[in-house]
Amino acid sequence: MSNLSLTGRTALVTGASSGIGNAIAAEFGRAGANVVVADIRREPKLDDERSVFEKLDQAGAAATYVETDVTDDSDVEHAVKTAVDEYGGLDIVVNNAGIYHQYKAHETPNEAWNDIIDVNLRGVFTVTRAAIPELLNSKNGKIINLASIYGLVGGEESAAYCASKGGVANLTRQMALDYADDSINVNALAPGIIKTAQNHEWRETDEELLEDWQRRTPWPRFGEPEDVADAALFLASDRSDFVTGEILGVDGGWTAR
Repeated sequence: MSNLSLTGRTALVTGASSGIGNAIAAEFGRAGANVVVADIRREPKLDDERSVFEKLDQAGAAATYVETDVTDDSDVEHAVKTAVDEYGGLDIVVNNAGIYHQYKAHETPNEAWNDIIDVNLRGVFTVTRAAIPELLNSKNGKIINLASIYGLVGGEESAAYCASKGGVANLTRQMALDYADDSINVNALAPGIIKTAQNHEWRETDEELLEDWQRRTPWPRFGEPEDVADAALFLASDRSDFVTGEILGVDGGWTAR
């Protein structure tokens, strides 16, 4: 029977130094993968978050850091080349890098719109485009994109973010069709409220917002990055070989309402 082992496979994870990416990269390392940590920073955003390299070292995993801006074509190409040069190929890509700024549509500055679309949507496309030639050489090609509940439903004061994540969701479905004949699985995760550096300040200071999130999340707690990592491991493993073009919610029931 197939299992959740990634032994002998190489994974490139963008935005892997902090939060969800950190947890996914560490979980892949525990499952036996070689991990390329592609991020604009090597260390986590929050001082109290453990370094992904500490976790990978503890797991005995092979790991390499590549400073990567997913909006920069040369950075992205270098990250893919590093994976191939270091480990002989590339099997799994996790497009996790993302940013979030809050604006209503009519108040959204062009710069904020462009930044969010560039990182969250064009970044997914740019990394995937660079990785596909290598994934075509793999017997276990997997692409996992990070969408969001706000790519499936609307979110207040999140015009650009919702647009970017909705684009990720449908780009995932489109690419699943393009590469099904090549046996490359393309899926996405749609996290709900996950306790990360991105929302740390709001959780600590905005009691009204926190109560709203709690009301909208049927499960009796918010998600942890490890909850998303568990789902990512499934999508990276042989267990998901007949799953493609899916957007898997990891949201405690937020989108079930």
